[in-house]
Amino acid sequence: MRPRIQPTSKPCARSGTRWGEAMIALDVAKLGQIFGDDWITVGLSGNVYTKQQLLRDIEVGKKKLTWYALGPIDVQVFGDVAIAQGNVAEKRIIDGKEARMDLVYQDILRKRAGRWVVVRSMGAKVE
Repeated sequence: MRPRIQPTSKPCARSGTRWGEAMIALDVAKLGQIFGDDWITVGLSGNVYTKQQLLRDIEVGKKKLTWYALGPIDVQVFGDVAIAQGNVAEKRIIDGKEARMDLVYQDILRKRAGRWVVVRSMGAKVE
């Protein structure tokens, strides 16, 4: 299936690139703009993870993205809500250990004050 990138969805499709670049740069301020304050995800461990926890883990060096490659992104826009899904290959350092992962993901974005922010994320490891 080919990705559906409508002109109105291009900012949503770019959120994955902005997210990856900010993670590699350890740019907590930029990540704070990408995610809504109410952002949550369920991590690969099954635990709920908040924006505040993510930013704190990046600040203290608990989590670091060292490399990523995004696959095609499919975006559907429904008014002020958008769903983006795709796949990504990543190299991360988690608690001092390097891990390479292939993931599929889905992000829910909401347009707030004229800009798109990620409010929910779900992902799964591809074995």
